[in-house]
Amino acid sequence: MIGRGALRAAAKLWYAKMLLDQEKVPVPRDKAEVVSGAEDPDRVLMIGNGPTHGWGTVTHELALTGQLGRALTRRTQRPTDVRFVGNELMSLAGVIPWLVDQNLAAHDLVLLVLSMNDAVRLTPADEYRRDMERLLAKVTSECKPSARVVVAGIHPVAALPHYRGVAARIAQKNADRLNAVTRELVGRFEGVEFMDLQAPQPEAGRPYGSPQLYADWSEWFAEVCAPALDESRRLDAERLPTALPAREWQWEPARRIIEEAPEQGHPGLERLVAEARRVLGTNVAYVSLIDGGRQFYAANTSPSARDVPLDLSICRVTVQGDETVVIDNTQRDERFKYSALGDVVQARSYVGAPLKNEQGENIGTFCVQSVVPGGARVISVEKFQAFAEQAQAELQRIAADRAGQVGGASGSTSGSTTTEGRTLA
Repeated sequence: MIGRGALRAAAKLWYAKMLLDQEKVPVPRDKAEVVSGAEDPDRVLMIGNGPTHGWGTVTHELALTGQLGRALTRRTQRPTDVRFVGNELMSLAGVIPWLVDQNLAAHDLVLLVLSMNDAVRLTPADEYRRDMERLLAKVTSECKPSARVVVAGIHPVAALPHYRGVAARIAQKNADRLNAVTRELVGRFEGVEFMDLQAPQPEAGRPYGSPQLYADWSEWFAEVCAPALDESRRLDAERLPTALPAREWQWEPARRIIEEAPEQGHPGLERLVAEARRVLGTNVAYVSLIDGGRQFYAANTSPSARDVPLDLSICRVTVQGDETVVIDNTQRDERFKYSALGDVVQARSYVGAPLKNEQGENIGTFCVQSVVPGGARVISVEKFQAFAEQAQAELQRIAADRAGQVGGASGSTSGSTTTEGRTLA
């Protein structure tokens, strides 16, 4: 009989393999929000992974973020803003770092759609209880008193394309245990509601998700969330609009580089990471920019993340120094062996180099990762560093081009400001 530890290790590896297999499935890369532009909309913060990430769509307008906003507006007859935090790589243990720069008090409703990857990765109930209780305590303490919180249960595991037969049955038993824990914990917190979640029927030929699937699903969420928003309004009759602060970038060119990455991409960087992955024989290659407590991807061969909390990333060490960092086995490195992010992606080997701006300041990283321990040992450091130098030069070139565009735009008009000038101001 397979021991529980071995079974869990196998489940984690299977999930990591699923992530690699889904690399060609489209996911949204645009800004994870749909904003009405109204003066006093209902504000919803959706925190989640799995389907909330938008598998099978290319924009959050068509994914659950946009579909939920429209479904709620149809029911409440009020404008709705929906912001999404998280992605497929976020497990319950790693949620709180994702919220480090979020103003929870600015929202009327927080919707938690979590735990599917904990179910299939066989997270034990006691670990899950600890992390869920900690999350609910944080959310309820930082939200305004009138805000409501809705926690969605884990939908049937068999709805996932990669889980059938024994694997689905084992994961479903764990999902049932975790749902029972969530129901119990929700009852301890005022203003928090649990909702059973069913999986909608996928469209033929689109098993991972589609706009129609998210439109159907949003109606189920809206059935519970719309009354919760009505209750929030009733409790906050003298509400004052709360402005969400804009991010101030430490390296100003990073803002446009990251904004453009999902919209049109940076062909030079995209070619570079694809070539690095092929030549160096790794599972993932990426160029990232670091800002505050966040790591943003300017180019990434993996589609499953636009940004991640720096506290969860191996790159937090790389960006602090000037040397290439080589880790043969993250599970034997005390700095990373308990990383919630590393546990999800099963990144066992890593090579990373800091990238600098023209002033010599560290602004990001060039990295490759593999799921195989010891993979870093077979990588040519010389070839890796050559790719890193190209990545740094390309980032500096893009920054110089954008600076020239700003200068040209501001210098080409007299007494007026161009559209591009307004965007960059």
